[in-house]
Amino acid sequence: MIISQFIQKVCFTSSCAVRTSSLSRCQSTLTAFALLALASIGSAGVALPALAQADALSTLTITDNDLDLYRTHVSTLASDKFEGRGPLSAGETLTVNYLVEAYKALGLKPAFGDSYTQPVPLAKITPSSDMALTLGQHTFAGGSAFTARTQRIVKDIALKNSDVIFVGYGINAPEYNWNDYAGLNVKGKTVVMLVNDPGFASKDPNLFQGNAMTYYGRWTYKYEEAARQGAEAVFIVHETMPAGYGWGVVENSNSNTKFTLVDNNKNLSQVGVMGWLHLNTARTVFEQAGLDYAALKEQASTPGFKPIPMKVKASLTFSNTITHAQSLNVAAILPGASAADEWVMLHAHWDHLGKSEKNGKTVIYNGAVDNASGVAGVLTLANNLVAQSEQTPFERTLMFSAFTAEETGLLGADHFAKNPPIPTANMVAFLNIDGMNVNNAVDYILQYGEGYSSLEDDLSATAAAQGRTVKLDPRPQNGLFFRSDHFALARQGVPSLLFMSLGDTDPNFIANRYHKADDDYLPSWTLGGVQQDLALIGTMMSGLANSQQWPVWKRDSDFKKKRLIDRPEAPAAGLVESAAETAESEAPKQ
Repeated sequence: MIISQFIQKVCFTSSCAVRTSSLSRCQSTLTAFALLALASIGSAGVALPALAQADALSTLTITDNDLDLYRTHVSTLASDKFEGRGPLSAGETLTVNYLVEAYKALGLKPAFGDSYTQPVPLAKITPSSDMALTLGQHTFAGGSAFTARTQRIVKDIALKNSDVIFVGYGINAPEYNWNDYAGLNVKGKTVVMLVNDPGFASKDPNLFQGNAMTYYGRWTYKYEEAARQGAEAVFIVHETMPAGYGWGVVENSNSNTKFTLVDNNKNLSQVGVMGWLHLNTARTVFEQAGLDYAALKEQASTPGFKPIPMKVKASLTFSNTITHAQSLNVAAILPGASAADEWVMLHAHWDHLGKSEKNGKTVIYNGAVDNASGVAGVLTLANNLVAQSEQTPFERTLMFSAFTAEETGLLGADHFAKNPPIPTANMVAFLNIDGMNVNNAVDYILQYGEGYSSLEDDLSATAAAQGRTVKLDPRPQNGLFFRSDHFALARQGVPSLLFMSLGDTDPNFIANRYHKADDDYLPSWTLGGVQQDLALIGTMMSGLANSQQWPVWKRDSDFKKKRLIDRPEAPAAGLVESAAETAESEAPKQ
């Protein structure tokens, strides 16, 4: 009787309706695991095998009709009419209106009081295109040799005869006993640094996180830390492998109009020049200074590295065209039946790179995979989950969102995270789709980051229910966990998970289409990957929406500290742990 009760309880951990055939399959698979689990129950808790829990999840079905709807959404959003969905453009107006109307048609409620949109105040900054950087005896042309921009709200930037210092990776990380700025005064100076972090270069698993990039390897952190140190300018040396993308991505993303949030001091506390150097440019400058770039790069990845004054001066001037405007985040909710103040969130950023003029021609960056594919996924799942709720309402509230200005530094997400419609302590989880597998189905799901939160256990369980495995990020050195909108919520303590398949099933995508004009919708997409991934994500959403548990952070981090402050008494378990607790409660006491 105990085994039967255990199987029944676990089979219904997710509150989605379980078909008879699914229940039978669940029972036959779980019996062996149940015997093992119950045999091991004592005064300690039970660690239920993930595979056993996996079959308990009734996976949501994505039909051909769902895929037809998906194809309509993605082809529309990625059409030339939407002009690449650039923030503060005609493309934004079309995109936001499209999303709001879709949410209204589904009967979803506004997420921001009585509005489906949240104003995001931005400054639109366009640097002059004819800039030139002088480093020592050499002058380099902007675009091909370097990029530079600023987030300061100023008309002109003038860097004149600034001392240049090589600061290794530009990292100050007390928990790793690492400080590239130790004993160094860089106030008003120019710092040159490497992309990524020392773990990637050394491949030492005991140094930072080995080959997996930490947040200290991200360009956003490097600019932030240099500003805290008082530097006037930062130039990050680009290399394709540690950066995770080619120079073309750097040039396209930094040479045109960029957007920034604006603080009360016109962002003057930020670093004045945010720059990148092409590898060939860096080698030329190091050689001129009598320095061996390769040797210094190796030294920079070893503990005890000391910064190197390069004995050259940097000069750069450029003007900015600045427009103050307001972009929009978009979100809608499906209110919960019994825990409406607890939100489970599904998201995809709506923006891309817009359009630009090159060689007298208008180039539109439609961003079909990045990220019209994700937005279409959110809209399709919203349609599916609304229909499901009409049969059995969800206990918690579901939120479906699309934020602005992800491509320019997670700005919409950052604004949302700091100005949330509900306290972040009430946000159960944030699931983020950023680039779907629009090709054939695969027998795995990608996981970004390892050991961060209990959502990873839920991911593994749900994937197993589909007969799939979890495949860890094949490019952990790229730090993708820190490069999409969920990270802004993670920094506020909300357990978050990234779903991304940029180039995983298309080896030519990163090199030829990522952040380029060729990222277009193709009618030949099979959408097999979309079908299986939406089923998985929808299943996780359903399970989280009907659980009483709260996902938790595992790895010690600022995320975990923030969550513990916000929810010191929250049940520390996800869907998998919840099943284990159920098993223990039904077990005979020793």
